[in-house]
Amino acid sequence: MKRLGYAVRRAIVMTLNRYHLKKKLYPLALGLLLCAGVLHAQDAHYSQFYNAPALINPALTGIYRGDVRFMANYRSQWHSVPVDYTTFTAFADMKFIGRTDRTGFFSGGLAFNYDHAGDSKLALANLNASLSYTKTFSPTTFGTLGFYVGGNQRAFKLGDLRFDNQFDTGSGSFNPGFATGESFDETSIFFLDFGAGINIRLQSEQTETLVDLLDKRNKLDFGVGVFHLNRPDQSFYDNDKIELPVRISPYAFGTLMLGRNVDLVANFSAQFQQKYREMVAMAGVKFHFNDRQLGRQFALQVGAGYRFHDFGDAFYPGIELAWNAWNVGFTYDINVSDFSIATRRRGGPEFSVRYIINKIRPLPSHLNCPLI
Repeated sequence: MKRLGYAVRRAIVMTLNRYHLKKKLYPLALGLLLCAGVLHAQDAHYSQFYNAPALINPALTGIYRGDVRFMANYRSQWHSVPVDYTTFTAFADMKFIGRTDRTGFFSGGLAFNYDHAGDSKLALANLNASLSYTKTFSPTTFGTLGFYVGGNQRAFKLGDLRFDNQFDTGSGSFNPGFATGESFDETSIFFLDFGAGINIRLQSEQTETLVDLLDKRNKLDFGVGVFHLNRPDQSFYDNDKIELPVRISPYAFGTLMLGRNVDLVANFSAQFQQKYREMVAMAGVKFHFNDRQLGRQFALQVGAGYRFHDFGDAFYPGIELAWNAWNVGFTYDINVSDFSIATRRRGGPEFSVRYIINKIRPLPSHLNCPLI
């Protein structure tokens, strides 16, 4: 029990640092410690970060082979303990390519994110609009600048919370009739958010612009996204400003053909937000089946990743299935941090789905997408 108590206390302290609770929120968090519920204000994140481009860099808007892309992500973490949280993301983007866009093209996207956690039901819902411009330097080199603007709603509920002032020290029991000792000016706030980023794409030169035979697959994307440039106020107190720290997100996504039907896939992402640090890396092998039979193209990817802060956090195996325009991914976090004493190593499942539309254009009225 002593070891469990230490692990839980350490996990919650780390959570406090990670979620940037400050000043008047610390007494509330300490009260929530007694019922294992913690308020937090972390940006949404995924183990399948490479399948959630809107959370990595607005300059990844439009960086794919095709014309219109729809994506969704779902994550349920730490469901076995009271501080579980659920995250959902839906993202759609499209290219605006005309017959005169021979040196570059614009792309636009919309992303909706929702995250809630704990007994407080602390929730963050935001809707972001992104715009990017991709410059074609050569058939194998592209540079993209992107930015986003978003509206955010953050709220929590008091109904299921217990505070330290509500515990009767005489009887050693919880008394809901006692005053909480806490007073909030707001339980729901709205704020605007801005960010920008840059991406560089290096790829094999396409051999066919009309039909995707999957014969050229080498590519590398790298860049950095910067979020919360305006450092919006996220405090629930009118006279106590708490700024959302700037988040810097460098990354690299790569695919290397090992043979006609086999690829090596490797992805890396880092998150730097004030004192919080997170790095995630994954590697896998992708097998292509029926790669030249249009309408029956199928691929299977298996791999694993590791997420770490200043210490190990989680290991996760994963699998992805691609069928023509569809791609479905599944990973499961196996918790390896000190918090695994409470979670029994059950971090939680994560799902992703992607669908890409390729338009058929009569030549030479419009250009086709130059990306693979």
